Amino acid sequence: MLIYDERLSVPVRWWLAALAAAAGLGAALLPLGPLPAAAAGALLLATTVWALRGYGAVRIRVCDGVLVAGQIVLRAEHFGGIEVLDEAEALLWRTRRAGPRARLLMRGFLPRAVRVEVVEPSLLCPFVYLSTRRPAELAGALRDARARYAARAAA
Repeated sequence: MLIYDERLSVPVRWWLAALAAAAGLGAALLPLGPLPAAAAGALLLATTVWALRGYGAVRIRVCDGVLVAGQIVLRAEHFGGIEVLDEAEALLWRTRRAGPRARLLMRGFLPRAVRVEVVEPSLLCPFVYLSTRRPAELAGALRDARARYAARAAA
């Protein structure tokens, strides 16, 4: 059962910046002729669209007691403390407090995050940091998954 689903797509202003950069390159190369200018602008736009779609294709899902966030996969019975981080706390956890073994799914355009402690020592990961647009909803979904599925796994 899917409890939470979020796609971390890039903001609209990044798409507008890509369009402006492609138009600017085309305008700068216009003295070489309309065909090279249009080709260079189209190539830059296509490359930028490919990169932005790839960067923004990452999803965070909580489904059937499993958190899947990009390449991070964590079962509900391994969830420890779940903490909603405001902008200042999120900055601390993704910089000075982050350890080399922590798993981070960061997006610079998302200032808030959720931190999930990992209680399974064999995973060699002290916590998972997840940038999100809806931290309260994600934390609630994680708590709900832990309550439902961790009890089943223990039984």
